[in-house]
Amino acid sequence: MLRKLQIQYYAIIDSVEIEFAPQLNIITGETGAGKSILMGALSLILGERADSTVLRYADKKSVIEGYFQINHKQPVLDFLAANDLDTDNELVIRREIAPNGKSRAFINDTPASLQQLKELASLLVDLHQQFDTLTLGDGDFQRTVIDALAANQQTLLQFQQIFHQLQTAKKELEELENRKINFQKEFDYHQFLFDELAEQSFKENELENIESELQVLSHAEGIKAVLQKVNTDLETSDQPILPQFKQWINQLASIAAYHAGLPELIQRLTSAQIELQDITDELEQLNSKVHLDEKRMEWINDRMAAGYKLLKKHAVKTTNELLSIQKELSDKLEAVLQIDETIAEKQKQVALLLVDTNALAKN
Repeated sequence: MLRKLQIQYYAIIDSVEIEFAPQLNIITGETGAGKSILMGALSLILGERADSTVLRYADKKSVIEGYFQINHKQPVLDFLAANDLDTDNELVIRREIAPNGKSRAFINDTPASLQQLKELASLLVDLHQQFDTLTLGDGDFQRTVIDALAANQQTLLQFQQIFHQLQTAKKELEELENRKINFQKEFDYHQFLFDELAEQSFKENELENIESELQVLSHAEGIKAVLQKVNTDLETSDQPILPQFKQWINQLASIAAYHAGLPELIQRLTSAQIELQDITDELEQLNSKVHLDEKRMEWINDRMAAGYKLLKKHAVKTTNELLSIQKELSDKLEAVLQIDETIAEKQKQVALLLVDTNALAKN
């Protein structure tokens, strides 16, 4: 029940507050007194559209507030709960129209849409106006009256829910069928792209790894020469460094007893000798693994040429990106094989929903 209506800067009204009694309230007055203006203001908080023409002043916003006593009416409480709104027994609806024509709506001080206002208004107010009798010829209105008289609300709600499910299922079926058509159009092309990638059987980071290997093979002679030179200088040259370390350590050890700082230096030299020996061993291992392999170089060049061609074709930069594309193509091809089964399941769902919908419609 509408308990109070407050209006500010609307049409010819500066400010007015109307308290309504719990029984019958009648507003009378001559033509132009403002009766229709009050109804217009009420319509705004019930979700009607507004523009800046309703403003009293061009520089002030118009505000209309309605206070409703909902008396624990369950449909209203359900609406408030469903929209995460406060469920006090008093309900306040406010509408603000700014000078630029834009409006904002609030339900219990929470921003709301016009659609929410209209839904809530249908639960709070029956608004009858001039020319309402024209709706008597409207089929939707006639059905609403028949359903109301027949107390069909629960059945109608069930029908609306299942009809919505049916429409959703039909739309999903249509989308699946359109997707199948598109899949079939693209299937051959996707199959070609997939086969082209699958034929190469790339592994993760393969192109990047063999490119590094090619760098080694291409400079194998230079790498071996440097490795051998360093190894020789350390171990087998006319004045090898490692034996010199051993001599230095022995020489210092012979006088270590005469100076407290020498044992630490000997230890550090020993550690350096061990580290250099490890480096020498690793240099020998690297040297033994570096070989000039013409056949391997030729294979890598061919492999990289095929790989870079595909990288350019698919506008990517790494082997792993090519593998991701291959996986996507595989999924698309698999989807083509599965879509017929999905369509059949959706058709069965539509058929069952149609049976239930027709049964409720008949009821």
